[in-house]
Amino acid sequence: MKRLVTALIGLLLSQPSTAELSPATIAMNCRNCHSQNAQDSQPLSLSLQSAQEIRSKLLEFKYNPKNATLMPRIVKAYSDEELSAVADYLGQH
Repeated sequence: MKRLVTALIGLLLSQPSTAELSPATIAMNCRNCHSQNAQDSQPLSLSLQSAQEIRSKLLEFKYNPKNATLMPRIVKAYSDEELSAVADYLGQH
């Protein structure tokens, strides 16, 4: 029985995750706080920033937290690749 349980756990751990989030899904989280209105000139507006600017800020929050409480916590939940993909998505939409 112990061997069966160990084998099942090994099998489950070896399977790729199917719960990956799309950039559009991650972007919905961003838009809870950040404006998507092109006419909005507030610092939180994402529409005024390029994909490169967004990517740079996301990675800065992840690896060099500023005096912020929420963003460093949020970005740590995503891989660098996911952050890059969402920056590209936000830069186009």
